Parts: sequence; structure tokens; C-alpha cells
Amino acid sequence: MSSMALVEKLKTYLKRPSSVAFLVFAAVYAVALGGIFWGAWALDKVPVAPDCQTTFAVDDAAVWFRGVLAGGPFIPSDLMHVVGGMYVWVELQFALAAFLAALGVAFYLRGRRCSPLACYGAGAAYGLMGYCFTLFSAGHLGWFLWLMYGPFAFGLVDRAVRKGKWRNWALLGAVLAWSSVRQPDLWLLFTLLTFFYGVWCLVRERRTLRWGRTFAGVGVCVLATLLVGMPQYGHAIFHELGNREKQIAESTGGDASAAAAKSDDPAARAKAREERWRFCTSWSLPPEDTLEFLVAEVHGGSNDPRVFQQPGNRPYQGRLGQQGVVPPGPGGRHPVTGQMLKAGDVYWMPYRQHSLYFGVLTLGFACAGVVGWALLRRRRAADAAGADWSDVPFWIGAAVLVYLCALGGFTPFYRLVFALPFGDQIRCPVKFVHLLELCAAVLAGFGAEFLRARFGAGRAWVAPVLAAALALNVLDLARVDAKYLAVQDVAFQRAANEAAEDVAKLGGGKVFVAMAPQEGGRLVGESFGLHGVETAASPDEPGVRFVAAGGSALRDDARLNAQLKSGALRSAGMYTLSQQKGIRRAAQASAMLALLQVAAVPAPAPKEAPAPDRAKQLLGLLSVLATLGVAGWGLAALRRRRG
Repeated sequence: MSSMALVEKLKTYLKRPSSVAFLVFAAVYAVALGGIFWGAWALDKVPVAPDCQTTFAVDDAAVWFRGVLAGGPFIPSDLMHVVGGMYVWVELQFALAAFLAALGVAFYLRGRRCSPLACYGAGAAYGLMGYCFTLFSAGHLGWFLWLMYGPFAFGLVDRAVRKGKWRNWALLGAVLAWSSVRQPDLWLLFTLLTFFYGVWCLVRERRTLRWGRTFAGVGVCVLATLLVGMPQYGHAIFHELGNREKQIAESTGGDASAAAAKSDDPAARAKAREERWRFCTSWSLPPEDTLEFLVAEVHGGSNDPRVFQQPGNRPYQGRLGQQGVVPPGPGGRHPVTGQMLKAGDVYWMPYRQHSLYFGVLTLGFACAGVVGWALLRRRRAADAAGADWSDVPFWIGAAVLVYLCALGGFTPFYRLVFALPFGDQIRCPVKFVHLLELCAAVLAGFGAEFLRARFGAGRAWVAPVLAAALALNVLDLARVDAKYLAVQDVAFQRAANEAAEDVAKLGGGKVFVAMAPQEGGRLVGESFGLHGVETAASPDEPGVRFVAAGGSALRDDARLNAQLKSGALRSAGMYTLSQQKGIRRAAQASAMLALLQVAAVPAPAPKEAPAPDRAKQLLGLLSVLATLGVAGWGLAALRRRRG
């Protein structure tokens, strides 16, 4: 294609309002996300994310690939292990999730014939809403994996029911499978919401549906879900549920509580059930925290000291947190509030690592959406601007229901949820706020569309003013999100470790790191592990063949010095330590670390690889092929449409 043809094609692209809206959305989002992670974009800097891996083995890509070959789950975003590497993607995976979540909401609203302005404005708000996005500070990567795929399910359900195309049904099945890899409890909640929305769509379109084709489409969806997601479904059913039961048992009295739950004594069963209730309703949304939907950090921000010690931050001091009961005895004072408590009182220990801020303008637009529907509800199909309002009652009803669920232990209503199948497996009812955020974002999209039509879609000033308000909303959300960033340096873990290379050359074996934490002992030990060397917690642990000793150990450790004198330990290498250059070989005069070999311990025999699980490998292969097939089908259709 010639340069002139490319220029003409670009001009044609830029003449489309939808193209301009997308480019503006992408630019505003890039500015917002760049600001949120400012200071963490360098490859040797990562956000503090306690529950998420932020340092990676030197052979991370090979480890991931071996897992896939062994039958582990495979989703398109896993390719970041080999495309750039995980240090490139630590922040980008959160940013990508927010961007894709925004596109997912825009995709749904576009199917409801909302304008590109309303679609991208509402989607942009959803991707950066407080609870939705600030969980990067806690490191809940499973939620962000759902965000990459799950929001598209609603637009696909709408199109699959209305249009009946096999491609939409297959993509819906794949999206449901990809979004289930981590965080199965949230996946279950959103899948239930998707199911109920699907029922709503069937009722909505009942007069024009070809029911035979619809039922066949549901079959295609189920088949795609099973083929794509079989590896992760097995993990969720047999591993995650087992872990949750173990966690509940440990937190509610262990084996004694489990035995009481199965006891013939009604009182014992009731007590065990109540303990499980307290466990499952910890981190319920306190009613007064609803104000934070509108006013950011009304009761404070994160309780992670690395975050709240940042300038301008303060810890959360509300009631969202662990639920407990005062044991028999004299009682005492609440450790945070100082309130006097007596035996049997239920109390809440505050702890959170996220915001609950929806955005003032998000809620304003959502209210406009409700008002717009109320004014236009007599028009069955569309308003004057062409948007289809028939789904608004569903999102209003869903918002009310999930808000009641989010209140959890603060309302008797949640007893109904707790009594449902798997209801007593769901912990932290505040997670229902995730669903509420989606409802609010969708209603905000309809609100923006209503205001656009109300003030006159053809007037020159309407679109720029609405676009400015929607962009301001995104930047306001980003301002709050940025307060949850704390940065840590991982240059040392990423850098070379020549001591680990020497261990491998000498035949391998466990390494005990005899260095005090203040001398960098924790980082040195982590670096060994990341560079493929197994570390030991004790020098007496079986298989310890090397000791990595720092200056204080060589100077003050009598046992170590005695072993050196007797010849039980002999020098295997000397090294310097540098934050940027890592562990490097050095002359003894400048060495800060000595690698000592235990003379009496032989090199370990090579580990035998476990026998491959052929059935698991077959399911994994089918999952990979199905993923590639469905994704390729969707991309081919998108390319034809763009063309």
C-alpha cells in the first residue's frame, strides 16, 4: 500500500466520530494510568503488592511454558511471560486490565446503541473506580485477570441473543473460561450476574427469537467454555474449594468446629454455623462507608503502612475488616477505637488496602441515567438519539440487590445469601461492590447519553462539554487511585547472581544464607531462589551443601569459624554486593559475601521428572487449541469488520 493510500485511509478513519472518541479515550487513559504508576514504570521498580508476585525467576518463561505443556491453564494474557517478560508487565498488567475493562463496558453500551462518547466515558470510569482498581495495592491479581475478560461477557450475551451468531456464543464461552483462572468466588458472582442478564435478554427479545438457534447457541457457549476452561475448572473445584474449607476450619476452631458442624447436638451445630457466619461476613460493607462512594477516603485510605506513610495519606479507621467476638471474661477495650467491650460483643477490626470511591461525576451521570429512563420509559425501543433503554431496569434492580449483599453482616438480608448453595463459601461481602461498580458505570453511560440527547445532540457545545466532564471524572478517579501506590526497588533481585552460577557449576545443592537481614540477607536469599538455587532455612537442614556468609557471620559466628578451621567448610567463591549489579565475583580483599562449600555433603543426584499425566496434558492441549481457535475466529471477524 502506498503512502498516499495510507494517508487517505487515516483521513477516513479520523472522520468517524467513533474513531475520534476512541483516540481521545485512549489518550486520557494513558495520561491517567501514567500518573497513577508514576515512579514505578522503570524495570527495577515495582508497586508494593503483597498478594502478587513482583519478582520473577530468571527462567520464568520456561517455567510457564513447562506448566502449559503439563496441562496447566492457558489464557491469552499469559503470553506476557514470553512477550517482554514479567518485569515489563508488573504495572502494565494492571493498566491493561483497566483498559480492557473499560473497553468491555463500552462494548456492551455500544450494543445498546449508545453514542461513542457515552460508551467510552462510562467504560473509562469503570476501569478506574476505587474498589475496582486500587486492589492493585493489595496485589489481588486474580481480580485483574477477570477484568481483562469478564466485562465483555455482557456485550456478548446481548449480541448473541439478539443476533444469534455462533461466533458471539463461542466468544462468550471463551471469555467466561478465561476470566475463571483466578479468583473463582468473584468469577462465580459475575457469572451469576451474566446468567441473569442472559435470562433478561431472552425475555426482552422473546418476540423475535429463533428459539432453536438460541438453544443451539447456548450449547456452543457451554462447549467452548468446557474446552477452553477445563484445566482451570478442575483447579477451582478441587483446589480452591478445598483451600477455602481449610481456611474456614482454621479460622473457626479447626477440627473441633468441623466436628461440631456435623454433631447431633443442635446447639453445637448452631454455634459452629454462627462461627462460620462470622468468618464469611468479615469485611462486610459498613453502611456509613456508603458515603465513600461519593467522598474519597472519608474514613481514611489503606492500612498498609508502606502506603499510608506516603505524604498526604492516612490509614483507614472505619469498621470494614475482620469480625470477631469478645471471649468469656471481663471484656476490655477495642484495640483501635478504645470502646469498652464485654463478653459476647461482636466487634470489627478495621483493615483494608483499597478505596471505595466511585467518583462524584460517575454517580451524577448514573443518577441522570435513572432519571432519563424514568422520563423515557414509555418509549419501548429507543429515545430520540437512538439509544436502547430497555436494559436500564435490569441494572437498577441489580444495583439495589448487590448493594444489600455488600452490607453482609450488617444486615439480616445476607442470611438469605449465606443459606444459598456456595453462599457459605463466599468471604468478604464487600466484594459485591465490584458488581455495584459495574451497575453504576453502565447507568452512567445511559446518563451521559440522556444528557447528550436532552441538551441536543446536534448542538456544537454539547459533545465537548460532556467529553470534558467525562475526562475530568477519569482524572479525578486516577488522583485517588494514585494514593494507593507505594514503590519498591527490585534491581538487586533482577541483577546477576554469580554465586548462584557457581553453585550450579559445582553440582548444585541447597544454600543456607548466613547473613543478617540488615546486611541484605533477605534479598540475598531471595536472589538465590530467583536464580534457580534452592535455599535452606537452617544450616542443619538435610541437603545443605553451601553456606553464603556475610561479614558479620565470618567475624562473629563461632560455629562457622570452627568449621572453617577444621576444613568442614571450604571457600567456593568471594563476591561483592551491589543494588544495581547484583552478586558479582570479587577478590577476597573487597568481598562482602563468601560462598562456602560443606565438604562432607555430596552433590545431589539429579531429580527424576514425575511421570506425565496424559489425561491432564490432553485437556491442556484441547484448551490451548480451543483458545487459539476462538481467539483467531474473533480477530478474523474484527479484521473483516474494520476492513
